[in-house]
Amino acid sequence: MWPSWGEIAWGMASDKSAIFMLVALIVMTVLSAGPLHIVDNWVNTAPRPFYDEIRMFLILWPDTIASRGVAGPVLGVVALHFAYQYQSWRPIILSGAGLVGMIGLVGTMKFLLTRGHPRTFNPAFFSDGGGVSFPSGHGANAILIYGIALFLIIRYKAVRPHIVHRLAWTIVVIAILQSMISTYLHFHWFSDLATGMVAGGFALRLVIRLDQMIPEGYTTHWWWPWRGRRLWSGEHRAAADTASA
Repeated sequence: MWPSWGEIAWGMASDKSAIFMLVALIVMTVLSAGPLHIVDNWVNTAPRPFYDEIRMFLILWPDTIASRGVAGPVLGVVALHFAYQYQSWRPIILSGAGLVGMIGLVGTMKFLLTRGHPRTFNPAFFSDGGGVSFPSGHGANAILIYGIALFLIIRYKAVRPHIVHRLAWTIVVIAILQSMISTYLHFHWFSDLATGMVAGGFALRLVIRLDQMIPEGYTTHWWWPWRGRRLWSGEHRAAADTASA
């Protein structure tokens, strides 16, 4: 049977990997509040060669690869493919829960810590002018959204192991490339991006734990009721009338 909300909460709270990622997130937040300022300022003031020439290209193309507008549809296609293939809501539930959880986590941290934009050259939290720089949503997206897509591919054994390794390295490259571009464009502090990736990893681990707690086969019991029928043929009404007769 489906686990209760209390069982889900306890299962996630007691997961050792999730606890480790949460501790890492707290540590990165504490370091970002002060000790990492020297690194943030050094990266933020480093020379930007060819900035004017390539700025718009970077904004319109490489920087969007970890945005929800690009990564979200990729995950949507993967989740819908497996949902239809296995007649299960599980991929959709996991993807939706991961996205909502990550948006809630990152959004809460942004509004509570109010870190200013790198163009202010002040990496302190609780800035007077407000700010939503910390942590980076793009950094979290790169790990969580593409990570869920890869997890579903692994879970349903859709590709061979050597392809899985290549896809995993692709996610690493995307995360690093996006971080370099964001710091180059003064969109984020270095610690924004590093902490965002940790936050994405934490949310990804919770998604994997949720998958482990959902009973196998349970999400196929209430799959799309009209699958295999023509929606406007009246077949579903005829079946219902026969069953009630």
